[in-house]
Amino acid sequence: SVGGIIGSLSRWAISLAIVDHGFPYATLFVNYLGSAILMTLVIYLRHHKSPKWWWRPALGAGFCGGFTTYSAFAVKMDQYFQAHNYTTAFSYAAASLVGTYLIVFVVHEVLKNKWVNP
Repeated sequence: SVGGIIGSLSRWAISLAIVDHGFPYATLFVNYLGSAILMTLVIYLRHHKSPKWWWRPALGAGFCGGFTTYSAFAVKMDQYFQAHNYTTAFSYAAASLVGTYLIVFVVHEVLKNKWVNP
């Protein structure tokens, strides 16, 4: 729960720093960054066994779960559809899905052999 609190407060701080002028840039940035952090964690865990079991769920489900905000994505998509703003809805969905996939792919490719022989 501490990880979730820290993640949620971090997301809130970023939303204060990045002002959205008609497009949810803060949410997009947070989801990109959270995906990169989670992929880094997954790659790291693949090659390291830690005796401290608690930090994995604290960072993965806790911090990343509280930090990323796909519920805000769904609410914004609904708002775009209700306003018949299909172009922005499609742009936001494409940026979210394609961008997140590309970030996860790049992080995986960059880090996949980094921690093989620690």
